[in-house]
Amino acid sequence: IANQGFNPTTDSWDGSKLRIYFPDEGSAALARRDWKSEVPSCVEFSSCGGVQVADTSKDSVVLFFCPRASEAEFVEQILYETEEKRGDELMLTVMVNPLLVDMGVTGFGMAGRRLRERLIDGLIPAYYLRTLPWGALTRVWPQLFTVWQEDAEESTGYRLIKAMDRLPSNPEVEDIYDIENGEMSAPGEGFGLLNALGDFVNGMTRL
Repeated sequence: IANQGFNPTTDSWDGSKLRIYFPDEGSAALARRDWKSEVPSCVEFSSCGGVQVADTSKDSVVLFFCPRASEAEFVEQILYETEEKRGDELMLTVMVNPLLVDMGVTGFGMAGRRLRERLIDGLIPAYYLRTLPWGALTRVWPQLFTVWQEDAEESTGYRLIKAMDRLPSNPEVEDIYDIENGEMSAPGEGFGLLNALGDFVNGMTRL
């Protein structure tokens, strides 16, 4: 994109664009002020929500920077509108550190589940890093999601305790830690239904 579209006659950019959406207009305004001279002419900055006045008809790459649950409806709307306008010319959509489902905003009932199905489940987490009180949850595509526990005896300071082909939920991550450290029975052990019910209640309290 950066090498195609500059019009020397008008000294302006006429080609495809990369648009970065920030959570609020304040962040977008700071980016326009501080980053404009640091990025190619094809890059433009917008914000989630508010009145949208930018011309998005040439957007080919869309990047959402730290979208929050309160902006989930706007993010979904922008994605659908951009896909409808650009079709196959929309090359890539990237979300950096999204938090689109939050119990305090979207809830964990039907509304949160439908939002996840419509907007999140189809996305591929390429890079993922979340620090935990006792370790970290990581992923570098195409490798698996990995759960690590701090271990002073390891050269890296961390020990791999679980690898999964999907992003585990918060309760699952805590269960992995508990099972690894003998604080919880692994699936198929213990007291069957009562043990599973106890695990469910513990998981709900961690949400």
